[in-house]
Amino acid sequence: MSRVDDVQVWLALEHEAVWLYGVIGGRVGGLAEPARTSYDAHRAARDRLTAALAADNARPVGPELGYGNGRINGRRAARAAAVDVEHRIAAACVRLVGSTSGTTRETAIDGLRRAALAALDWGDRPQAFPGLD
Repeated sequence: MSRVDDVQVWLALEHEAVWLYGVIGGRVGGLAEPARTSYDAHRAARDRLTAALAADNARPVGPELGYGNGRINGRRAARAAAVDVEHRIAAACVRLVGSTSGTTRETAIDGLRRAALAALDWGDRPQAFPGLD
């Protein structure tokens, strides 16, 4: 995969996270505030990645029509879905950290840090190396 392809994978996950946190905030009682915080953070990351790809003359991947919502049927399921998307974002960032340099690597390191901390906020256990299998 090229650097642009790896950024596209990360962008697709940011689209999913924006969708997911909107669903959590709208459906799950008591989680509206943390979902809004996560929604805003992922929307900002999505917008930064979209701008970076456009600056590289790449057409940014758009969001899916839907991501399925059967799994969001309560607080426990919402937290698990949030942790899952944060883990997948961390893994996408790790790929970029290992294969890039300069600004792209710095952006990926920041994304990895944010995803790891967000996973903790949503109830994940600390991990020695977030984003690695």
